[in-house]
Amino acid sequence: MLSYSQVVRKDQKREEERKKELYGKVCVAQSIKFAVDKAKELTDLNVYEIFSCYLTTILARDKEVVAVSLSILQGRCEIYLSKNSDWLDKDNKYIDNIMKYLKNISKNAPTKSEDNESDFLVAVTLYCSTKLESRLKKLKDYIEFYSDNEHVKSFKDFFSAKVGDTNNTSTITISGVCKEYYKKIKKAKVESRIPSEFLRHIKKVASYMVSVIGIIKCARNIQYKSLFSNVQVFKGRPVIINNHPIYSWKNIIKRFIDEDKYKCFMDRCSEKPEVMERI
Repeated sequence: MLSYSQVVRKDQKREEERKKELYGKVCVAQSIKFAVDKAKELTDLNVYEIFSCYLTTILARDKEVVAVSLSILQGRCEIYLSKNSDWLDKDNKYIDNIMKYLKNISKNAPTKSEDNESDFLVAVTLYCSTKLESRLKKLKDYIEFYSDNEHVKSFKDFFSAKVGDTNNTSTITISGVCKEYYKKIKKAKVESRIPSEFLRHIKKVASYMVSVIGIIKCARNIQYKSLFSNVQVFKGRPVIINNHPIYSWKNIIKRFIDEDKYKCFMDRCSEKPEVMERI
């Protein structure tokens, strides 16, 4: 017969197992959604989904995970934001500022609002500097390690031709060059020849300039004037879970599908490097 303390420990262990399974399921659910969402090219999304993707990029300051949802109502737009950490004063100030710039850009459209666009770019660059620099470092490390690779050499030549002095180039300018380089190789249809890891680093660095330009383009569109002039932002309180060990992807997913379906699913995921990175 078990003692009282042994029974308690057994119950606690069982409860911990339940928690591990729960948090494991949450991670799997997030990963599945990620696999579905991220596997789609932006061309498969509507303009509001694309705009949400752009906002997600410029709202993640460091290692945060940000979720954005747009609700388009009669003559107005509601933006719902959530992330896995607290909203700080600098977050609130940043969001207020970028919304102000976008409203001004939209108000002046179709006339170009250079001051507001410049201020918007600077605000994004400063706010996202930690994450952008981290991604840029990974790209530089890859370039240094694989300096003899023909595709790396091609990128370096393209970069030098665009900016000249590579030592004093701002991070957002580098993001812009990466955007142009990716556009070039996509147009030439040579993506499949380039190492997937290298391509992923380029796309991640490029994502900031892509997002800035995409957001400004939306704000300039006179079709969305009423939405930008009547936009409201709602920030949800974060749900923060600490110190909870979780089961692995394989452990959880196999509880719901058989071995053959699991293998088929993983084969499909393996074709998407960004999905495998998440898993």
